[in-house]
Amino acid sequence: MSEQVHVLVVRVGGLEWALPMTAVEQTFNLGAYTVRRAGGGDIVNFRGRVIELLDLGERLQIEHEPPVAAVVVWAAGSRRALAVEGLVGQLLLDRIELPALASSDLVSGVVLHEDQVVPILEPGAIVGAWSVGEAGGLGFTEMQQSALREIANIGSGHAATALSQLLGRQVDMGYSEALLTGLAEAIDRIGAPMSRSALVDTPIQEDGGTVLLVFPDDTGEQLCELLGTTLAEELGRTALQEVGNILATSYLNAIHEMTGMQLEPEPPTVNVDLLGRMLSESAASGGNPTDPTILMRSQFTVQASTAKFSFLFVPRIGSVETLLDGLGVGTHVTTP
Repeated sequence: MSEQVHVLVVRVGGLEWALPMTAVEQTFNLGAYTVRRAGGGDIVNFRGRVIELLDLGERLQIEHEPPVAAVVVWAAGSRRALAVEGLVGQLLLDRIELPALASSDLVSGVVLHEDQVVPILEPGAIVGAWSVGEAGGLGFTEMQQSALREIANIGSGHAATALSQLLGRQVDMGYSEALLTGLAEAIDRIGAPMSRSALVDTPIQEDGGTVLLVFPDDTGEQLCELLGTTLAEELGRTALQEVGNILATSYLNAIHEMTGMQLEPEPPTVNVDLLGRMLSESAASGGNPTDPTILMRSQFTVQASTAKFSFLFVPRIGSVETLLDGLGVGTHVTTP
């Protein structure tokens, strides 16, 4: 059975292209706004905010008509606008994965629309922050990648046990993975930037990275109710902070037991907003967009509840190399 995805289909160069709706904030008519040149690029003042305007036809390097509309997207932790020839509309379409030989730096898959194959464009790749499929260039061996995934699995298991003890309920851990990529792509992969979420951000001392809890939609509210409070109350936010502190400490203690590495958490912060907006201000976004990054991700589900949320550890590359050394599988060598 094919997976269905929610996309915004646009027209450029007489062809249709799809943008994930998880990254789309708004569309607008370009004719109603003044486009200005600044710093070698175009900008537009949209709803009181100056944002970069990129011509999608130029980014795709295809012949195209002058754009008449624009799509505001979140990409690599920032809001951008993509100029297009026209808007087809929001559609729920069947997604088809591309064979490796047919993939490109900008396209992560395709959807079928009226018997047409429509490429799905990754906004972060379109703006030049990262390229689809370049994660393998970070220079880690298969053994090192396996070791990092094992850290994610064991650390998350410790965190799930700690949360279960706190709630008095079983907490099931879903997939656990270590995504090897650049910082910009890691930020895009943390979650849907246009989802209104509760984010618990726990920085690690001495620039060791950050631990994130992402509660999409009303999941944060559900967890607060299990703790006898609500997210609207100060007590509710304090409760989520404590959850973040307990999970981060349990996770980092597990890493210490495995590697001897000291990773000390700082006090967590809690915010509720669009995920993309919060991540742009998070400790996770500090650094160069091209910095090699490991996104260690697990998903937790609380028994007898629909609460499902993501737990992520985003270490700095120096921390990752120390982790590998502690496991006896260093040293990281960058691929030329």
